[in-house]
Amino acid sequence: MSADGNGDSCHDEQTFDGTTHLGSYLIYPSEQHAATVWPSSKELALIILNQPIPHADTSLLSQLWARADHRICVDGGGNRLYNLGKKIGTLSTYIPDVIVGDLDSLLESPRAYYEQQGTSVQQISDQDSTDFMKSLRYLDTVRRAGKPTEDCIVVVLGGLGGRLDHILHTLKVMFNNHLKRQMVIVSDENLTFVLPKGVNKILVNKQVDGSTCGILPLMGEAALTTKGLRWNLDHYPSTFEGLMSTSNIIDDPEVYVDSSIPVAWTSEFRPMP
Repeated sequence: MSADGNGDSCHDEQTFDGTTHLGSYLIYPSEQHAATVWPSSKELALIILNQPIPHADTSLLSQLWARADHRICVDGGGNRLYNLGKKIGTLSTYIPDVIVGDLDSLLESPRAYYEQQGTSVQQISDQDSTDFMKSLRYLDTVRRAGKPTEDCIVVVLGGLGGRLDHILHTLKVMFNNHLKRQMVIVSDENLTFVLPKGVNKILVNKQVDGSTCGILPLMGEAALTTKGLRWNLDHYPSTFEGLMSTSNIIDDPEVYVDSSIPVAWTSEFRPMP
């Protein structure tokens, strides 16, 4: 549903003192938009989960691969990258730094090939954590020494398709990590990330973002105030069991969301060719 309201109490550019989200500008930074230029102090980690790699027919993977400081396949994600490489002729182009997980899904051919190319294969048999969680723990061991986790932004390919329990787990990991790292999940249809409690500014790239979006209160009741949407909210009570702002429309190049609790932001995403 969509909700009406004027959103007048949401912060504007002059008074903004909250969290800025680059969204799709993480993938396509713009020299014309100074706020989206990637600072040298930040690292980018690309994580490929064991699902079909989204938008494989576009430049998305090559854009991310070229800019990533860390390229991680999560267990069967190595199979996905290997099969894509064989299909489109990029097998030797995309060599991950590491394949990590309990390795119950990684097939012998991809493992042997990538090991020959210098990929590290890390088996972690801890049954109390999933392979996605293990990949984040591994990432924290290879980030730049002395840098906080928030200085390494994580882009995840896959995770919001297939089995429902896998989708819910991906969302859970995203929420559980939102205070210590910025994480963006790319799926076939959407770009999804967490907006922390407080005031958030989302930079919108109209070339690839929207027009539809949603604000999902997955952790309880949220009081939402927005600016920049077709149907803005003004201290709007939103719950998973009750009313949610879904199928809203992005109107402005900057969207402001003030929330009383962390919520998920999701918008349509159409990568450049």
